Amino acid sequence: MSLAQRVLVLGGTRWIGRAIAAAHLERGAEVTCLARGEGSEPPAGARLVAADRDRPGAYDALEGAWDEVVDVTRLPAHARGAVEALGDRATHWTFVSSVSAQRLEGAPAGADEDDPLVPEDETGDDYGGAKAWIERMLRERLGDRLAIVRPGLVGGPGDGSDRFGHWVARAALAADGPLLVPARDQPTQTIDVRDLVRFVVERAPERSDVVNAVGTEIRLHALIALARDVAGHTGEVVLADDEALDAAGVGYWMGPDALPLRLPAALDSHGQRSSDRYRAAGGASTATSPRRSPTSSPTSAPAASTDRGSQAPRAPTSCG
Repeated sequence: MSLAQRVLVLGGTRWIGRAIAAAHLERGAEVTCLARGEGSEPPAGARLVAADRDRPGAYDALEGAWDEVVDVTRLPAHARGAVEALGDRATHWTFVSSVSAQRLEGAPAGADEDDPLVPEDETGDDYGGAKAWIERMLRERLGDRLAIVRPGLVGGPGDGSDRFGHWVARAALAADGPLLVPARDQPTQTIDVRDLVRFVVERAPERSDVVNAVGTEIRLHALIALARDVAGHTGEVVLADDEALDAAGVGYWMGPDALPLRLPAALDSHGQRSSDRYRAAGGASTATSPRRSPTSSPTSAPAASTDRGSQAPRAPTSCG
């Protein structure tokens, strides 16, 4: 396996981008991160080039050629500006897109990389549409020098979304009290950030296709059972169907009024995407569980409940 020696990470100071930069450093690469550098730093050993990608000349301080460029942006203007400035000086380019670039409703269980994309959005207002636009634009510009990696839901160390860690924190807060849980046992699919980063760093630089990096399917009730075990929850599990949750104003997916990971029944297949190409390409799908995340271990669950759990929904403990 050939290793990229001179790597540019566009970003590199926050969660996934920072983890990618750190992993390239660990493999001995010379890593530069281009970011605003306001309030966050790249990993030790990486060179920071401070720049605002919204401004003209954002890439002027980047000199020479790059073995590998990694971009995680969701903004079409940033992606276009970067490839216009750097495309001719990059041996390979990896774009971290998202499965949200593909249709959500109407996708069959086991949908793969060839499932239709959502309508493109060059403005960046729609997340999935923006990612779809960037994918096409980069492919037209870079051809077979481009690898596109589409993660599904990502969890693990550093996750600030509260979608995955919510359940341990909420169970810890509930203690011996009731815990509100959706009655519908929907599929979920989370990839551990460490597995995703390993693929982006070790496998993507050798590829020129699209790979959906999705985790192992686990049912929501099984995940919540693990979370309760980690948190030591001994109270009642209160099951509420979609109609009751909707009537109580409990939202979907994430947010202060949501039960995280909950999706409408029409979107169940979003948690059942195929990982065949990802696995065939050497990707790992370690089953992310509450036991694997350092922020949700048995010893840290009570402490985590004060910060991760502060984002727990303000929904009632029952919908009866």
